[in-house]
Amino acid sequence: MMDTYIREFPKQLLRSIEIGEQAKLNKHNQPIQNILVIGMGGSGIGANFAAEFTKEECSVPFLTCKGYSLPAFVGPNTLVICSSFSGNTEETLIGYAKAKAKGAKIVCITSGGKLLDIAKEEGLDYIQIPNDGQPPRACLGYSLIQQLFILKFFGFADAKRIEEAKKSIVLLQEMQESIHAQAVRIARFMDKKFPVVYTTERMEAVAVRFRQQLNENSKILCCHHVIPEMNHNELVGWREQTGDFAVLIFRSKDDHPRNQVRIKINKEIIGNYTDTVIEVFCKGDSLIEQAMYGVHLGDWVSWELSQNRNIDAVEVKVIDFLKSQLAAADIGL
Repeated sequence: MMDTYIREFPKQLLRSIEIGEQAKLNKHNQPIQNILVIGMGGSGIGANFAAEFTKEECSVPFLTCKGYSLPAFVGPNTLVICSSFSGNTEETLIGYAKAKAKGAKIVCITSGGKLLDIAKEEGLDYIQIPNDGQPPRACLGYSLIQQLFILKFFGFADAKRIEEAKKSIVLLQEMQESIHAQAVRIARFMDKKFPVVYTTERMEAVAVRFRQQLNENSKILCCHHVIPEMNHNELVGWREQTGDFAVLIFRSKDDHPRNQVRIKINKEIIGNYTDTVIEVFCKGDSLIEQAMYGVHLGDWVSWELSQNRNIDAVEVKVIDFLKSQLAAADIGL
């Protein structure tokens, strides 16, 4: 089933754009001075991408909230986007209530649940996304694209970002089979090894997404870091061959020239401690195209690893257990 969700990712992006183009939003009665996206897991990762995609044009601070506490700056001049696929995410609902109490402009992205009920009852702006039974991590396209449309509406994202998203659909459709074949090869190299994922700071969201997909789909641990920051700390950790590591580096032709040099040097150093260093050059003419290429490839790798391990990629029983225990320990938040 997860392989079907992955294969249909380009279709999801297309459907997401159609939804975004029909969305009805209202301007805020005060100037927006900062932006906060509240969202967890598969519902929250879209904000990481949106922040990276609009970094060079968004004229106000853009932060993400992945917990219970909101930054002190949240107030009447804040645009708060509450993203919850189910509409019942505990942290997001608590964050919403706090944002409302502070008078923020709130826009909700959800398929239903309590968040949709609240949005309707209180007259909030909201964009309803489809729920066809897939897990939130299989719905990245819905949350990400709607955030781009919201940012565009409020003047914090250029219209060309939507056009770049459309081009990414064509890219993924044309390269679907070759991406999958590449994922099979990468999974073969990574099987039974501890994955370490690197990229440059412009595409950290791709690395985060891949780590999360390895966690949930492949049921394995993983770590990630970004260049150049890791050159000031983690690189020193490559000192002894204490484990069987598989290093995957997401790259792009548009990476900063100094980072290109750094990657070359890093490979030489890391190569002394592992025989498995894999480079992926994400294809596309824009950051959005390259990021969606990396996402799609990473999703396929996580699926292939789950098959190699004879694991059900959809099952997340431990998260279900956690939620049941939290419900039993309800303290009236």
